[in-house]
Amino acid sequence: MDITVLEKSDAVKAAALFNRYAESELVYKKLSDSDFTAQFITDDANVIKINLAAKAEDGSLVGFANGCIKRGVDIGYITFILVDAPYRRQGIARKLLTELETALDLAAPLSKYQIMFSNPIALTWIVPGTPGHDHPNAPGIDVASDAYLFFKNNGYLDNVFQNSFYLPLANFQIKPDVQARIDALSQHALSICFYDPKKHFGMKELFDDLGSEDWKEIVLGNIAREDGGDPVIIAEHNGKAVGFTGPIYVQKSGRGYFAGIGVHSEYRKYGLGKALFSTLCQSLKNIGAGYMTLYTGETNPARYIYQAAGFKIVKTWSDMEKVIKK
Repeated sequence: MDITVLEKSDAVKAAALFNRYAESELVYKKLSDSDFTAQFITDDANVIKINLAAKAEDGSLVGFANGCIKRGVDIGYITFILVDAPYRRQGIARKLLTELETALDLAAPLSKYQIMFSNPIALTWIVPGTPGHDHPNAPGIDVASDAYLFFKNNGYLDNVFQNSFYLPLANFQIKPDVQARIDALSQHALSICFYDPKKHFGMKELFDDLGSEDWKEIVLGNIAREDGGDPVIIAEHNGKAVGFTGPIYVQKSGRGYFAGIGVHSEYRKYGLGKALFSTLCQSLKNIGAGYMTLYTGETNPARYIYQAAGFKIVKTWSDMEKVIKK
């Protein structure tokens, strides 16, 4: 069995192998040949992509591994290891993983390998028991899969567990107790509304307080668009933005998109998180979203907000890592 760099000429075979198990043994969504090549193989200025192939004596492709590195980051990301069923339990997956780790470490100085949501190569997955409802990023290893034990047995340790939540929106309604809380906000000169640059201020200061550069870049970039951007829902206090969720829009799959949700540290005693989240769900339903998915850490208190709104846990993932000892 030879482990070699995947040639571009083998991309179609690798895509066929991936699709043979996608949406069945693997929860990942199937990919067209062009999408597979674009996601895993095509060069990216900010990402070093590494692809390895396992080939049998007759030259047939029986295994595939992908990993990557964000330029300027000392982490090697493992995207997945896949071996065709007739060739499993022969040490091929272990060999692919070892060779992939070596290739990543040679490409850049690394401190660790990770299987995590921050991998720039995101795997879209299908929510079990739904008519193709998907989520655009698998935030780790599916703990119900054989891959989970494989990585544990090869030196990868659990870092944090992530739960994926799902809610179909057809019957969603803001619960009476939450609506009462929203109505009572006016007693504190607070309200939940859509951001309007002519009426509201303090967005940059809000994101400085929240400490998320990703949210700041996404939301501030959105509201700076010439067309005004997609709607952003805020909690405001006398015109000052003190909480946010969004931007919101409906993805092609019917999924309601939002980048995040957060409340300024000085305003977390009014129940704004629950009020913002329920308003988010209702607003996405109003613009035609059929469902919502999201994920959060096992111990994140935000899970209670999601569950109170009717969301159910549909998948648990492990963020895993292996520290490189040199």
